[in-house]
Amino acid sequence: MRALYVRAGRIAKEAREFGVEHAKAGKSALELADSIEALIRSRGASPAFPVNIGINQIAAHYTPSRADDVVLQLGDVVKIDVGAHVDGYPADTSATVEVGTRNHSPLIKCASDALEMVIEMVSPGTTVAAMGEAAQRAIASAGFKPIENLTGHSMERYNLHAGMSIPSIPTRDRDTVKEGMVLAIEPFSTTGSGKVVGRERGNIYRIVRERKASPEVSSMFSRIVKEYGTFPFASRWCDGLQPDAPQVMNRMTRLGMIMNYPVLTEVRSAIVAQAEHSVLVDGDGCTVLT
Repeated sequence: MRALYVRAGRIAKEAREFGVEHAKAGKSALELADSIEALIRSRGASPAFPVNIGINQIAAHYTPSRADDVVLQLGDVVKIDVGAHVDGYPADTSATVEVGTRNHSPLIKCASDALEMVIEMVSPGTTVAAMGEAAQRAIASAGFKPIENLTGHSMERYNLHAGMSIPSIPTRDRDTVKEGMVLAIEPFSTTGSGKVVGRERGNIYRIVRERKASPEVSSMFSRIVKEYGTFPFASRWCDGLQPDAPQVMNRMTRLGMIMNYPVLTEVRSAIVAQAEHSVLVDGDGCTVLT
């Protein structure tokens, strides 16, 4: 088990670094996402979720569709959030890059500082409340705000969000970290108010449940379950499963067979940065997997 988490983490790290290196002005979001996901697959892993490319005020859950024409621009602040899994054991990591300028370096740095501060304190017995307080302190000391309604999370085999949420603000949550846990720690910093909202439908989905449906819908649902199981998947990944995949997916959504993740943006359309690592909790600390 540990070896598979380590392998997934190594591949996710490589994919993240590849994404940062190739996030250049003029690069399309679709080309960037496709190339990152292709790298993950070429290393013998599978994406644990579609690559998220959060530009400027977009914090999470944006991945391009085949029809998207989004192109990175000079000065964009881009969050590249990637996940890989090996035999169901996932790793999740992200980094923020500013395309060709340095106007938002303090915002980006404070998210990374918050991540490092939380990682340093992770060990068996560390409370969720303490981790949130540490993240907020690092971000606020730089003059920015943490995103209060986005959190890190514990992970298990075939389960990206396994029950524990790791905030970037102080809470009253006295749950404690246990040895053997795998945690994705991901503070977000912003120049805005510190909240995100889902304003538009995205291109990321996950399975909810099987329901009675037409043969066409049931057939595609079975193919999606076989291909992606419990992990989130992209609409563009389904284009090759069936000629009329978009229409069938809309029907599955209306039936409650799959659900859509809305794109999450900062409520004041302010710039957002993110930093993330996956860690494995050891007897006296943690090992960074990514």
